[in-house]
Amino acid sequence: MMEQTSENGNEMAQVGALLNEGKPITSDQPSTHQLSEATENNSSTSSSSSPERIATFKRLLLTFLAENEQQQQQEDGARVESGEGEPPWDIGVFEGYGRGLVATRDIAVHDLVFVDRPILLGPRVNNYEVIFCASCYRILKRLQLCSGGCRLPICARCDYATSPSSAHRAECELIQGWQPKDAGRYAKHILYALTSIRGFLLSERDRSIVLQMEGHPPRKEMTTEIEQLLKAGYFGNLPADGTDVRYLRQLVDVLNTNAFETSRVVVDEDNNDHEIILRGLYVLGAMMNHCCRPNVRYVFDDQLRMRVYASRPIRAGDQILNNYSNILWGTQHRIIHLCFSKHFLCICERCKDPTEFGTYLGALKCVRERCDEGRLLPVNPLKISSIWRCNRCDLKLDNIKASKIQEIASRMVLNNAIKRDSAHIIAYLSEHLVRFLLPTNQFTVELKLQAIKKIRGEGRHPDELRAKERYCLEILDLLERLRYGECFIKGVLCYELFVTRVTLAALQKQQQQQQMNANGVSVPAWMDEANLEWLRTAWQILRPSGNRPRDLHKLVVTYEIE
Repeated sequence: MMEQTSENGNEMAQVGALLNEGKPITSDQPSTHQLSEATENNSSTSSSSSPERIATFKRLLLTFLAENEQQQQQEDGARVESGEGEPPWDIGVFEGYGRGLVATRDIAVHDLVFVDRPILLGPRVNNYEVIFCASCYRILKRLQLCSGGCRLPICARCDYATSPSSAHRAECELIQGWQPKDAGRYAKHILYALTSIRGFLLSERDRSIVLQMEGHPPRKEMTTEIEQLLKAGYFGNLPADGTDVRYLRQLVDVLNTNAFETSRVVVDEDNNDHEIILRGLYVLGAMMNHCCRPNVRYVFDDQLRMRVYASRPIRAGDQILNNYSNILWGTQHRIIHLCFSKHFLCICERCKDPTEFGTYLGALKCVRERCDEGRLLPVNPLKISSIWRCNRCDLKLDNIKASKIQEIASRMVLNNAIKRDSAHIIAYLSEHLVRFLLPTNQFTVELKLQAIKKIRGEGRHPDELRAKERYCLEILDLLERLRYGECFIKGVLCYELFVTRVTLAALQKQQQQQQMNANGVSVPAWMDEANLEWLRTAWQILRPSGNRPRDLHKLVVTYEIE
């Protein structure tokens, strides 16, 4: 069953979120035995795929989605128009996949496929750099605990005692029933488990929906947020063998298998933006199966609804496919990620092609000094233990040595990207990394993305801006070769490219006379139709996002794109 969706959905917050999804890869690689074991554990139950169960599941899901449908249609035409007002998707069963979404009619590029809303939403299981209200996510200047004794940080407006109608009250009373110990102290593990805890507040119908979703148990070495609560003894009335804990474990398995990462941007008292990363369980979104070359993109609007659009043409009868991994990772790293987090091995056309459609994202530079143009590629990219071979000199390398090279490259990225400034990254790319890695290797691409993120704002040297322009064009070319269509990352890069060219043109204007058109009117080079097309593309892709760049709409108005 491939009904799993990674928590990397929030590619928003401009390039920042894109880079969060593409954070440097660690060197932890599974053995072939571990990969096989994970694949064997990935089996779907026939009962969940029976026609009767699917029909019941779909009916419950449509009822859930329809609760706010009328309001959505009035606000933004949330449902795609079709003859009878029927959605352009259905739930089907696919060999090797299990349940999934299928197109019921042809869907054109940029068409809205569906809008989903989270059945569960809350904090992620990770550390946060700021303190925020666990209910409304407002930034807290100092730690303020709920007066109800749930040990969660809560603002004055959401507090149990001061706001009887607060959305937090029900979950606070639930936590109180488990008898929290040390009620006057903050408990981060309760915050981490809050999304799962909110599962107790679901209606009977919504519980039924959630419990019919795929839920893979954690790996043996993994300690979930619920096990952390039990291990630390946070509660006096939450027995490990009780029904509440059994339900919580089910919810954790479903969330870890299906949840998407989303975010809410909040402003502090000093008017600074903070992106609070959240996890949401979007049931319809989770029904999309995986492909390393998907046919949809998705964004989260300002109400944290998931809006799914066609990134490539989808024909009636085709699966509606999402990508669970990072599209700019090489095949070997995608295999590892999908195996360990989603419990399956992908065998799509991209994964089977050692060159990945000529992008060579996972390829390594040949280690022979006299073979400058050689690329080391896995003979069988679907096997982590595959021998690697140079496409020029036929040099062979075992997978252990190839993995070691990738481990070193990963450390290079960690040491020269995260905490370094843009000037250092550019110099490192041009003077050092080029000697060890190919220009399109995934680690080289990662450094370029880091540079794109950091080169922004006024006062930048023209050489930095030209480097950013070049990096944007190079990665856009990779997306074109991957045949990714109108994907989200393309929109981000088109925006960054247009803004960079506007800035370069402004600098150029200070140094030389503007180019003249045939009528003798001064026309900036960046105002030609080709450059404006980058802005059009960015607007079309990023417009529905609640976290789109702040100045994007202003640019659209200024240059009369709409």
